[in-house]
Amino acid sequence: MAYNDIIFKKEDRVATIMLNRPDSLNALGGTMREDIIDAVQDVKRDKEIGALVITGAGRAFCAGGNVKDMERMSLEVDLVERREFVRSVSHRIITEIRSLEKPVIACVNGHAIGAGCCIALACDMRIASEKAKLGVTFVNVGLVSDYGGLYFLPRLVGTSKAIELYFTGDVIDAKEAERIGMVNKALPPEELEKATYELAGRLAKKAPIALGMIKEIMYKGLNTDVDTELDMEATAQSICLKTEDHREGVKAFLEKRAPLFKGA
Repeated sequence: MAYNDIIFKKEDRVATIMLNRPDSLNALGGTMREDIIDAVQDVKRDKEIGALVITGAGRAFCAGGNVKDMERMSLEVDLVERREFVRSVSHRIITEIRSLEKPVIACVNGHAIGAGCCIALACDMRIASEKAKLGVTFVNVGLVSDYGGLYFLPRLVGTSKAIELYFTGDVIDAKEAERIGMVNKALPPEELEKATYELAGRLAKKAPIALGMIKEIMYKGLNTDVDTELDMEATAQSICLKTEDHREGVKAFLEKRAPLFKGA
């Protein structure tokens, strides 16, 4: 399917969603939100795809919402209408990423600001260019976060640091983001793409059923008690023990070769 505001491709078991409004630093607008949702659903259905990379075209990852549109919306858009849009479209981007039972890597090639930063935070891992800058800058235009950042950021960097970043609206560089745990790794720009796709390729070869269950249980475990977590682990492990992938993994280990997982 052709998209208006993203580039979507698949290669070697890895899918890529490239946000493609470079003239506006990939600010959210046009059909970009709907395009992202549709593409993630495509990845969900495609059993040949084992990992997803989200990145941006040009100089930015995503500059967040379009400030020019905000002025119009504050005057013209009804409150109830706006809340429904946020719930049904904006929030759905986040829930689609988090519920995808495959690894999602944000390749933060440039600035990730506001909602753009939150989309990166929603991904399972973040690899950033050292030239990238990140910020949850909503307070600077009198807004709160509406893409899940208030949930994700304190779980990554701790409540005190998350409060500081949200209250000040400060933008930090990728190295600082790496230091506080906001991104997994900050690399020279020329190394970013290679490192991201090497990681995505490695993950795409892992056992899909196990990966999906690890992701689901870990995220649910952030909001539950240890007994519930242990029960979810026991159920998932009993399922995995019966899969062809488990038998292949054991056989490959004993034969000292790389396993060939099939998601069965």
